[in-house]
Amino acid sequence: MKNQLSSLEINYLVKELKVLAGSRIDKIFQTDKKEFYIQFHVPNKGKKILRITDKLMYLTGNKPETEAPPGFCMYLRKQLGNSRLKELNQLEPERIIEFIFETKEGIKKLVVELFGGGNLLILDKKDIILSAAHYEKYRDRDVLAKSKYMYPKMRYNIFDLELKDLKKMFKETEKDKVVKCLAVDLGFGGIYSEEVCLLANIDKNQQPKKINDSQISIILRSIKKIIKNKIDSRIIYNSKEVVDVMPFDFEFYKDLEAKKFPSFNEALEHYFANEVKLVKKKESKYEQQIKEIERIIKEQEDAVKSLKDKVEENSKKAELIYNNYQLINGILKEINKAKEKHSWEDIKKKLKGHKIVKDVDVREKRVVVEV
Repeated sequence: MKNQLSSLEINYLVKELKVLAGSRIDKIFQTDKKEFYIQFHVPNKGKKILRITDKLMYLTGNKPETEAPPGFCMYLRKQLGNSRLKELNQLEPERIIEFIFETKEGIKKLVVELFGGGNLLILDKKDIILSAAHYEKYRDRDVLAKSKYMYPKMRYNIFDLELKDLKKMFKETEKDKVVKCLAVDLGFGGIYSEEVCLLANIDKNQQPKKINDSQISIILRSIKKIIKNKIDSRIIYNSKEVVDVMPFDFEFYKDLEAKKFPSFNEALEHYFANEVKLVKKKESKYEQQIKEIERIIKEQEDAVKSLKDKVEENSKKAELIYNNYQLINGILKEINKAKEKHSWEDIKKKLKGHKIVKDVDVREKRVVVEV
């Protein structure tokens, strides 16, 4: 199941979100550390709510109830409240969206990172970080207040790809399969790399270094064809079970059922607001059953362990008795003989300080020995 957006999907999404340009921010909400809702007022279209998580972003018709806003949310409201959205763009080919706002203090930017742990950042017009949902030091960049915003860049840009780039990539890659090379080195993602191989009629398991120039040209054409596809959004099902949500028709899913939507945004909202919840509900039911089975198994394992421990303990006792049989048997004979003339209280007194007999339980008529 899809739980994040690829660079290409973000590209399609941003094209649809261009309708927000010229709108004003009404409200900003934060439900937890990684979930935000921005309510826009679009001229002649009314209210539009944008949901943003660590790996997802789409327009939604619903906003959950929220409690007192956290500090960062309050800061967002202060910086962007009633500001006008001038434009929004994907920082290609990254999974990053930049919103440019006109505020009373001038240009402010809201940067949404939809990779890793996700992040929201407020920048000034010179790209200096004013604040962020969370700060971090990475190997190749720092996300810190008052520092210039830098973002990680892919080696290859799928939206501006040339034949020489693909040739170089296939030549230098350490991946053992074409599909892996496209997915990781090119950053195209697994499912889209599968689609490229299907359209190009290339064995996805072929070694990249063995791909010839003619095949590389076909692969490039397939990539460009996918990128230039018109939005024809759909949710994919297999026997009524949700499989995926896509911005257009897919050869990879040609044998599966599809439900079409007017826009990619609407498909995403339906997918994550309805289909994923149903799957999670089913998974939750199964998880409860699994937990109950795991509990029973653990109880049985504990019982088996307890029995093994008792067997081991009793085996040691039996071995001690066997090895000291003459000594223990002699003590038993003496006690049995003493019982004929003396009470258990008298026997206990007489055996006090005995080297081997450590205790006499008068009530239970039991003797404790140490060997």
